[in-house]
Amino acid sequence: MPDFSLPPCVTLVFGRSGTGKTTFAFLYLVNALTEQPLNGNPAACVFIFDWKLEASQRLGIPPVGTVAQCEAALAGRIVCFNPHVMFQPEDGKAPAEDRALRWFAAWAFEVSRRGPGKKILYVDELRQFVKLHSAQLPPEIERVTRQGRSENLELLSSTQYPKDYARTIRESVTEWVCFNIADPDELDSVRPYFPGVDAVAGLPRGEFISCNWESGAVLRGKLF
Repeated sequence: MPDFSLPPCVTLVFGRSGTGKTTFAFLYLVNALTEQPLNGNPAACVFIFDWKLEASQRLGIPPVGTVAQCEAALAGRIVCFNPHVMFQPEDGKAPAEDRALRWFAAWAFEVSRRGPGKKILYVDELRQFVKLHSAQLPPEIERVTRQGRSENLELLSSTQYPKDYARTIRESVTEWVCFNIADPDELDSVRPYFPGVDAVAGLPRGEFISCNWESGAVLRGKLF
């Protein structure tokens, strides 16, 4: 049953290449499955849209590519979806990866409704699939972003270019995890949500600053 008392949860990790942002995202997912978050239990499931086939390699998880394989993978609490199996380029249709993400986001949301517990949908470089100046998100992504809270479903993304995320996505972020980035335009795109973002321009590789938009809490951390 939906729980509308749960807080929204949209996390965006950003930073230059090699600073640690992707490593952080993968550790975040692994820790969610093995450690105990605030509710005292590990995450019920993690959904990874592995369009670059990077997650399956780095995490050592066999990717799945069909509906039946996705359903079977739920038993292991992590679904690493290779979109290139079910979705191929077709004339007159949206790009295959765009169609695949819309399907996977819709499926992850419906699966999240089946039972309690924390769930996380991870999409690296979501900006690739949501147009920067679009006034409206793809409905499946908007549903996760706006309504995921009631199903305890978090949207997690990582990027080198936060400014290329649609404003509707940036306005929904509840947790900013910031690795080194110095480009003024990138910093400008985050500053309305995290006024202290300029501090990340001086961060060494592997260090980050996180800011919770809801509470205003700011933390510093180090991966390596």
